[in-house]
Amino acid sequence: MHRLFYESVDLDRDAVLRKRDDWQQVLLAEESLRILICHAGDPLFAFPEDMDAHELVVLGAPAVPHLDVDLHGGEWIYLGRDANGPVIAVDIAVVVKDREDAVRKLGGGFGDMRTRMACLSIDEAGLAAQARAIFHWHRGHRFCGACGHPNAVAEAGYRLQCTNPKCGKPHFPRTDPAVIMLIHHQDHVLLARSPQFLPGMVSVLAGFVEPGETLEQAVAREVHEEVGVKIKRAQYVASQPWPFPGSLMLGFVAEAETTELTPDDDEIEFAMWVHRDEVANLPAKGINLPRPISIARYLLENWCAGRI
Repeated sequence: MHRLFYESVDLDRDAVLRKRDDWQQVLLAEESLRILICHAGDPLFAFPEDMDAHELVVLGAPAVPHLDVDLHGGEWIYLGRDANGPVIAVDIAVVVKDREDAVRKLGGGFGDMRTRMACLSIDEAGLAAQARAIFHWHRGHRFCGACGHPNAVAEAGYRLQCTNPKCGKPHFPRTDPAVIMLIHHQDHVLLARSPQFLPGMVSVLAGFVEPGETLEQAVAREVHEEVGVKIKRAQYVASQPWPFPGSLMLGFVAEAETTELTPDDDEIEFAMWVHRDEVANLPAKGINLPRPISIARYLLENWCAGRI
């Protein structure tokens, strides 16, 4: 089974350097440093959004003083170090609020990350997704949830520290666990359509984990709530970071004990059982499968091939 999209591999998160106050100076002195420019979490591409070409803009430290944007005034985070060297992400939304103005100053385009990211390599997408998730967390936690005072960014972006001396509560990045599950019965797979999906698309079921329940319990609950099917014990397959905005998709496969479908009208437009041999033919019938970069497609392809 191949690597999943958005999956960072061989990335040293470099926790020791992150805790140093001078981490920016240390990294800016390295010749192999790469810098991703972002705006509200979305990375900068070399070409406008309306072009077919999709190339991530990666800068070296020598280019920083020559830009028409003050990167030093932006929000900096250290993503880590891979085989090609260290990688920093800088979000310039705090210094250039208007995205179109940022594009005029820098060229290229930011665009919608959901559509543009699919054209990147898995390694590039993994770094950009990591940056997007952390920047999103920063934007949603500018104030301490315990006392309401402003938070300050610490540890190269991986800790937010309450600035109230009487509180001083540290805050750490949040990841929302969500289960996604392929349910099968006698060579048939359960596919359903949610109102939030792209036009014509069906997929496997998914839902967020609730406090106090195991992942297996979440799988069983979500399947029963959404389509009324009871399942046997779920088995874990793989996971995928999903930066929309900051989830971790935990993939499972499970066999159905019951097959009658009673979709929840609020969550599911329709659900159906599809034979293993017919899944690949659905697009010819006007029914789209999940995007190739998703763990939903990963589960479907590997189940149809008999690997899970």
